[in-house]
Amino acid sequence: MSYTEFTEEKSDEGRDQTTTTTETERTRRRTTTSEAEAQTLPNGTHTTSLTTTDVDVLLLPPKKEERRTSFNPVLVPPPPSAFFKLEDKFVYDDLEKEDPDEEKEPTDPYHLYFIAFMVLGAGFHLPFNSFVAAVDYFMITYDRNNMAFVIAATYTYTTCCAVVANVLLVNKISTHRRIVFGYAAFFVSLAMMAVLVACTSAGLIADKTGFIITILATFLTGIGGGVQEASFYGYAGMLPSKYTRAIMLGESFAGLMVSINRIATKLSIDSAITNTIIFFSLSIVGEIICICLHYYIKGSPLVKYYERESQIDLLYLPIAQVMTTARQSIASYVSAPRPVLLDCIKMALKMRWDISKRIWKLMIGILQVYFVSLLLYPGLASVIPSSWEDGWLPVILIATFNISDFAGTLLTGLSWTMTDNMLLFLGAVRWGLIPFLLMCVVPLNNPVFTGEVIPITIIFILGLTTGYMGSTPMCAAAGKVKVAWREMTGNLMTMMMLMGLTLGATTALALNAILGVELNEVM
Repeated sequence: MSYTEFTEEKSDEGRDQTTTTTETERTRRRTTTSEAEAQTLPNGTHTTSLTTTDVDVLLLPPKKEERRTSFNPVLVPPPPSAFFKLEDKFVYDDLEKEDPDEEKEPTDPYHLYFIAFMVLGAGFHLPFNSFVAAVDYFMITYDRNNMAFVIAATYTYTTCCAVVANVLLVNKISTHRRIVFGYAAFFVSLAMMAVLVACTSAGLIADKTGFIITILATFLTGIGGGVQEASFYGYAGMLPSKYTRAIMLGESFAGLMVSINRIATKLSIDSAITNTIIFFSLSIVGEIICICLHYYIKGSPLVKYYERESQIDLLYLPIAQVMTTARQSIASYVSAPRPVLLDCIKMALKMRWDISKRIWKLMIGILQVYFVSLLLYPGLASVIPSSWEDGWLPVILIATFNISDFAGTLLTGLSWTMTDNMLLFLGAVRWGLIPFLLMCVVPLNNPVFTGEVIPITIIFILGLTTGYMGSTPMCAAAGKVKVAWREMTGNLMTMMMLMGLTLGATTALALNAILGVELNEVM
């Protein structure tokens, strides 16, 4: 026998012995655990308790090469003990071991991915900004001076509900499907508005009916925006923080581009009906570009790399699936497994609570930033009197806010980083803008500050601080948690942002009522 044959034979014998030893150990551990955990309750009912050993035996981790090629969380899930114990103590051990053969992170030398995420961020805010920017047409057509606030309040309430639903269903529906649903909602709502403007001008639809259709289109936009916004922030949360900043930058960029679009169409075309139809048509084209970019990003090496890393780190492995799979497997060895629902709820709440304890300052900071923002714009700003004709003041205020918001978001690229405590302090200072803008409104017929310069200046400061202080916590939150928690962190931060917007809209509605604004002008 040659040396090579002898070596191969010894190698085969070693593998067979190792396999036999592993199978024997599995059987021994499974039998011992099943017997040890079996209990008899006082009423005579036979039951068993799920232990970490059970789950380890039945859900053995796949080999490293298998984890890179197969990501079915039901067929080959990693062991739950790798990231939690059943005593609700999160433990990271196996997942943080270095792998010498680990794939290297793809680069973005020409910043194409950054630009793509920026455009995608603009995409889910473009429909709402389009509705708000066309407020001059709505005010004339529907004879409602507070139309911008009506649209903003409707959108905010709907979006907040959609974000909460998205947080609850984050592990039930894939990110891609949620994003595509948002684009479908945007396309339908914008198309509805383009057709509505044409039908209203032709006398086919009454103004009152058109107003109701506008609110329904805003409602649909809010649903799509809430689901898509939370999904994109969760999607970008598993990537480096600069891509979250790209999305925030895109949100501000959407408002800037929509304002430029509206001013250009309003100046170049005298007919309000024609320029509004063209305005909404251009917004539809923008959404088509965004959905094409989404499919490009979805298949890009950068996203695929971080998806693999996140799936290995249990980002897309719902705890419910791990526990259910374990109990279904154990059911073949014991007679009466315990219900799993309560354990799943406890695990889900524990994870969200642990995340919140790490980022609670950022959550409060972003809530108060957007509370003040929506309270003042378009809340109080929508009732500022003006001597300008043809509804130009709302258009200028919208453009001022969007430009300054975009500039504030750009400032997040500076090397200076705002601390959590500084964010809370400056957020409290921003409350001082409320009385100044309030004096531009009250009394309604003769405000303390008259003219357009002071309110435009206040809105500029508001937009600048919103852009910077709104983007900073969104970018910083993902870096404070484990990779496995980043998608949920993005969803929680988005939910807090929408809660701030909702509270701001509600407070603005109450202030309008106190100031004496007629209810039929708001609702």
